[in-house]
Amino acid sequence: MPIGYIVETEFLWGFQANVIGLSKTPPSFYYPPPTTFLGALAEVLAKEHGIGEERGKEIIPAISRNLSAIGVKPVNCFPVKYEDINRIITVKKTSGRYYPDPKDLAKSFDAPARGKTILISLNEEPPKLKWFIVFRDSTLEFNDRKIVLDENIFWKIHRLGSKESIVSITNVIATEKPDIAKGSGVTNYSFPLVEGVYPEFHVSEAWEYEIYVKPFGLRSYDDIVQYIAGKNTLPYMVPLKKTMFREARYRVKLGKNLVLYRLGEEVIVGYG
Repeated sequence: MPIGYIVETEFLWGFQANVIGLSKTPPSFYYPPPTTFLGALAEVLAKEHGIGEERGKEIIPAISRNLSAIGVKPVNCFPVKYEDINRIITVKKTSGRYYPDPKDLAKSFDAPARGKTILISLNEEPPKLKWFIVFRDSTLEFNDRKIVLDENIFWKIHRLGSKESIVSITNVIATEKPDIAKGSGVTNYSFPLVEGVYPEFHVSEAWEYEIYVKPFGLRSYDDIVQYIAGKNTLPYMVPLKKTMFREARYRVKLGKNLVLYRLGEEVIVGYG
């Protein structure tokens, strides 16, 4: 039985979640990618169930295989991408020498520009994003144990992106029976351009196009790092909010095995 969650995240300033493997100055995204949100869930589950760092990487694919839909929308903010210079420590072995090395400080440090996204609030409140996530089942099979996926795990998320990307969870709504519609409809969350999704026209506000790691059906953690080779990626349409008076909406037509999940006024595209 599908179970859906609406999760509202409040940001301190924005986030850092870069496009990996392109250069030393990787650009940022408009919003944290879906797999970044899955990683935040995996961190909570690993702590709750005493799973080590190496085995913890296996939680993300386990969540992914149980995933029917995931999307994000802005509540009161507009994303602005930028780059600034960061000093980083070099940790590597080159020509038989380990770095950082006090005898060679020039090769022990670097200061590349790193992409970040600041979320500009459109009102007097801190910037907020709202997530809609639907699981096929309320329990997760992992390591011969059953892990319960309930609203408590979402309340314990504390960052989305790098360690500087601090968030607070301000609201979690759960439903065991989200309304399901087929055929066509209007969504107000980011949605994947998978086979069977036919975007017709945007009803209001602006929408942009980004490419993320595919969040559905990951077989292993290695599927995530294949982004570098351009594999296992998925284009997404993402909503932008320019005013507090209108919400971004997009009309889509759906093919077989795809549905619209609805919880009140929140509507997301997912697998049925």
